[in-house]
Amino acid sequence: MLPQEIVDKVLAVYKPNYRYLKSVKVDFPVARGRFKIGETEYFMESMRHLTDVEAQLCLNQLSYVFFGQEVVNRRWKDLENLSFEQFLELRNEGMFVVESHKTFHRETDSREPFNGEIKLMKVRRHKNIYVAKIEYDLNEGASTGKLSLILKT
Repeated sequence: MLPQEIVDKVLAVYKPNYRYLKSVKVDFPVARGRFKIGETEYFMESMRHLTDVEAQLCLNQLSYVFFGQEVVNRRWKDLENLSFEQFLELRNEGMFVVESHKTFHRETDSREPFNGEIKLMKVRRHKNIYVAKIEYDLNEGASTGKLSLILKT
């Protein structure tokens, strides 16, 4: 498990009630997370299924923590001198999802904790931009898909 301090620092950009990622284990190129949905943007308190919005927040949070940890581990070629604090600054405006494809195969009860996994499939660099291709699985196949993320240095 990653130290909670790292998770908390990476997720500090989210309002406390929207920090769905509770714990993370990284075994490069895979990151596994445990999620618990708290508050949502919906007025319906009785809504019990994971929606696209919450699924995306879960994936974003797990991806950001994964990349932050790998910066700490000096994993990325040409980013060996990037500190964790510098990564946190980049994360604010320099790291974002540019493409997201999700398929929901079955419902996930949003009031119950669930697991998720991302796997880094490919990273390519073009000048000061890194493009990462990721495959994901939320709640043992309940939702699967692919993401493309950008890290702009």
